[in-house]
Amino acid sequence: KPDLLVALKIIKEHDGRIQKKVLAVEAEERKILNIGARKENHSNARFASLDKKIIQPLINIWKFIDEEKIGKNRWIFFTDDGKNASEFLF
Repeated sequence: KPDLLVALKIIKEHDGRIQKKVLAVEAEERKILNIGARKENHSNARFASLDKKIIQPLINIWKFIDEEKIGKNRWIFFTDDGKNASEFLF
């Protein structure tokens, strides 16, 4: 899936670790998330779309990333497999 590869590349560009909200914004800017929500729901819709389309497949199917809550922020980071794959792919 090309969108998942773009997401992995974004994470790699941030040294293998990125805040979920930063990933959401960058994914939308790079056109891998299409959010059709109204302005007042945009942020929640962006996170929902990111979770469904990018985060869950990379965690549950590919096992390339993991998610951790630190303070108020959620961080996305490579697993060992994800780090190895990113070295190979990019």
